[in-house]
Amino acid sequence: MDKYNQIDRHRKSNASHSTFLASTQSDKARLIYSAAFRRLQQKAQVFSLESNSAVRSRLTHSIEVSHIGRYIIASISEQISASNLTNEIKKYWLDNNLAMSNIVETACLMHDIGNPPFGHFGEAAISQWARSDDAINCLCIATNTDKKKVELTALDDFKYFDGNPQGFRIITKLQGEDGFYGLNLTYTQLAAFIKYTHSPMSKVQQKTSAPFSKKIGFFDTEIDVIKAAWAKLNMPEHSRHPLGFLMEASDDISYCISDIEDGIEKGIIQESQFKKDMLIGIQSLQKSDDPHPIYQKLIESLNPDPDTAIGPFLNFKTYLSNYLVSAVAKKFIDNYQKFITFDIQEEIISKNSTEHKLLSLLKDYTGKYLFTSSEAERMELSGFSIISGILEEYKPLLSLNKKKFIYLVINHFDGIKNNELHIHRRLFNRLPQKHLNAYKTAIIDKSIPELKQTLLSEKGIKNKEEQIEYLANHFQDYLNNTFKEHFDKIDLYKEWNLRTHLIIDFVSGMTDQFSMEFFQMLKGINVK
Repeated sequence: MDKYNQIDRHRKSNASHSTFLASTQSDKARLIYSAAFRRLQQKAQVFSLESNSAVRSRLTHSIEVSHIGRYIIASISEQISASNLTNEIKKYWLDNNLAMSNIVETACLMHDIGNPPFGHFGEAAISQWARSDDAINCLCIATNTDKKKVELTALDDFKYFDGNPQGFRIITKLQGEDGFYGLNLTYTQLAAFIKYTHSPMSKVQQKTSAPFSKKIGFFDTEIDVIKAAWAKLNMPEHSRHPLGFLMEASDDISYCISDIEDGIEKGIIQESQFKKDMLIGIQSLQKSDDPHPIYQKLIESLNPDPDTAIGPFLNFKTYLSNYLVSAVAKKFIDNYQKFITFDIQEEIISKNSTEHKLLSLLKDYTGKYLFTSSEAERMELSGFSIISGILEEYKPLLSLNKKKFIYLVINHFDGIKNNELHIHRRLFNRLPQKHLNAYKTAIIDKSIPELKQTLLSEKGIKNKEEQIEYLANHFQDYLNNTFKEHFDKIDLYKEWNLRTHLIIDFVSGMTDQFSMEFFQMLKGINVK
């Protein structure tokens, strides 16, 4: 895997990381010190607005997934020495074990970073809004286009909205200080993050279902970044990085059993009932045409000796996790050449495998007993209404034409007053500065540091103290003027798409608690 030992980034880094290991450690630090990562502590894994801190948030879930990721890498490193792979490959893994572990761990830590409030129901609220007459009407009014002639492709990013592409947008655009490059992670790290390898445009263009296209993995607004990564890493377009398979497997192994554990913690699932149903399910698998020895071990794990230190559930969880990790590592090694030549076109925990059957058993159980519980369903209904309600309140911004919207962006007092944009201004002022910077720089097609350097070069200012003073006094006007120049030229539909991303970036970045409070404020339910 030498050709994946790449430390290049979309923007040349100011940090002096000259080694593979140092670059992967830097990537991890950039993530864990980011605000988007911290917000995961107030986003639900299953139960939103949960007061019981023993129940998982997206943050604690992501930490557990990262542990499984490191565990898989450790298992690969242990098994690879006894494999039939070449000595060169074995040496590569020995030399780069920690760097590989960092990449998978970081991918696992950020795999849910794009999830909106209330998880899948937040995603559904956004995608359903994008397919609604309300969204189409906003687009028609903003572009002054008849409904029969309007270019609906401007809505595609949002019709296919999902936490995966939003996560890629966060790490490549919205985090960081420059408004353009995000966390500026290595191309290797970005590629390892991608589970689904198509954007809305390429997904729509497919005549048949391509591998890894069940969902979209990135929006059309970020397609330049992932194409640059594929090119730099010598990967075919729309292919998945070998280490991305391990991140996906880590999540699958972790969340199935953890969701059940949370259900037991909350009293929604009874451990005795879980044990009974698992025994029936595993015995059924045991009688099938896949008589794997793990089935008997799991049955025994659910009936531990009376004097054992741990109970049936934890015993079962430990046996199952250990088996799944070892099985994933073995499959990765057994198919190593196919993985690194991009010939694998299905998940590493593939359908009809023993591992998939066991995880399906758990997923069926959670679908039957956990996600249909009254508490979970009530919260999902509330979450859907909250996100839909916030989008409803932001229709006025999405219905403005370009000429009026720019008054809000540059805070043009007379333009706002004369066009009666007072409510619009207050809605606009709630948007985070980082997201506004991303909107502006996307239209200008330059980062804020690059714009500052251009201004200083134009003025010929070289003294550092003079540069700082000049930027403090003049940069905002320069930014607004540059923005207006590019804004006037940009296509109506492209601007509207970027503006809608600005709103969706704000909404999807909210925590569960903040989205509820923000919704109540907008509706006048709670004015404080």
